[in-house]
Amino acid sequence: MCKCSFVLVACLALACLASAQQYGDYDQATGDGAAGTSARSTDSSLIFNHNQIVVNPGDPVNLDCGVRGESRYCIWESDNGQIYQVEDVYGNVYDGLSKPENTVGNECGIVINSADISHHGKWTCKVFVVGNSLLGSKNVVVTIKPTNPVLEIDSQRNLIVNSEEERPVVCSVAAARPAVAIRWYLGDTDITASAGNEETPTDTGGIYKSVSTLRRHFQPMDNGKVLMCSITHQTLSAPANTSVPVSVVFKPLEKPVTTFYQIQPGSDYDMKFNFSANPEPTKLEWQYGSNLDNPEGSVSIPGIQDRYSADLEDLGHGRYTAKLLIRGFTEQDAMKEYQLVAENEFGETRYRVKLSMHDAPQDGDSETSNHDKIPPSELSVSVFDETESNTLSGGAVAGIIIVLLVVVVAVVAAGYARYRQMFCFAPIGSPDLEEAKDIREEHDTESARGPAAVRPITLKDRLGQLTQAFKKTKPDQDVKLDDLEKKSLTKDKMNKERANKEYNPEEKEVVYAELDLSKGEGEKKTEVKADEKTEYAQIVGTITDNREDEKKE
Repeated sequence: MCKCSFVLVACLALACLASAQQYGDYDQATGDGAAGTSARSTDSSLIFNHNQIVVNPGDPVNLDCGVRGESRYCIWESDNGQIYQVEDVYGNVYDGLSKPENTVGNECGIVINSADISHHGKWTCKVFVVGNSLLGSKNVVVTIKPTNPVLEIDSQRNLIVNSEEERPVVCSVAAARPAVAIRWYLGDTDITASAGNEETPTDTGGIYKSVSTLRRHFQPMDNGKVLMCSITHQTLSAPANTSVPVSVVFKPLEKPVTTFYQIQPGSDYDMKFNFSANPEPTKLEWQYGSNLDNPEGSVSIPGIQDRYSADLEDLGHGRYTAKLLIRGFTEQDAMKEYQLVAENEFGETRYRVKLSMHDAPQDGDSETSNHDKIPPSELSVSVFDETESNTLSGGAVAGIIIVLLVVVVAVVAAGYARYRQMFCFAPIGSPDLEEAKDIREEHDTESARGPAAVRPITLKDRLGQLTQAFKKTKPDQDVKLDDLEKKSLTKDKMNKERANKEYNPEEKEVVYAELDLSKGEGEKKTEVKADEKTEYAQIVGTITDNREDEKKE
């Protein structure tokens, strides 16, 4: 009994506490809160959405505010302290404010016809009800167009970076409301993932300075590309961009041993070797001999030495073609080795080259790059050209595998059906007219139920005959057809012997019966022979049905 009383007292206390809390909610005004919440009074509640509104200057602003139940009047108060009575707004007392088109659930709503900077800030709807007031507030953000993005680099013409160092690049926007979104692009590639953004408020009015720092290890293949900082904002119809070309400095890049094939002896062979370096090499020369550690000769670029002449072609963006012309190419020239020495302020690189009068190997050469097997006039101009492999996507490979599996299953099913002689592979024999005739005669002599029906040739039989004309018959099918033919011949022979065989009166087990289906004026009586061993029977059949069948035949 004591326990039950304690539980009852606790429940009553909780109920009183909840009632007091609810009464307190009714009694106090409502401030900012979650979107779509309602402040309640004793008989009324506020309909209000607290979500922030972002508008451009000149755009209309709908400030919605409604009430459920009875209310006395409503006012709106802006962040700068101005108060607008809703009834006066509906009476066109205030310039720039008007009544909304829909006032159902929006009894205290107003419209700012054209937003400007003065309308930026917090707006509060206050509804007066009996003995209380209901409040709802929201922020109105009137945008400010961002300043132009700026790349903070040492040179205004291009961005010079070292391939062996990580270089930070900064892009900033001085002011915007709200903050801008910044993205980075290198050529056509989005590299924003390598950047970090920071937004700093410049005042209490919601204006922000945005700074984005890109940290990237630029590669030689990035040389000559354009680095772009792009910003988007609600006030911009298109992104605002700023860009700078990238100059990546590096020593001449190394390459594997290169071999040129199919050189005709006696011809003037012009060898073209591609390499990359930035800046342009300050030292360039060709060396040749049986031992490159102690070359027998060299040719500066540009320059001429005996049968050799050398030159350099600038392809742009740090790409070059070193040329070596050998006049009257001989077998001894093919036995030599050649070396291009290239050096700039960042380092030196030595490129080894071989010349061959033979065809290029079919299975590849570990000392030969693929593009160097192409005739010199068709060589690639840069080792940094980005190529796309001709590989199929995973979806395409999966589709091909599924199609192949379906084909294999269909072939196996067809083979099984043919082996089992199922469906269209079942053998179809031609109808045996003699056998049908015998069956009809036997039915005629045995009963008066009418002639036996012959099974008509169905569509399945026709399709089977058509399919059989195009398929190869198995040996066991040939054996079955031969058995059918032998059976038919044997039956024909037995029928002939039965017809030619004379009646033997000595046979006691023979029953002779005559069937007359003719329709005459009078009944034809059977002539009874005076033979004690012969039994006679009269069979009456359905004449009408038989004649109709004969007409059909």
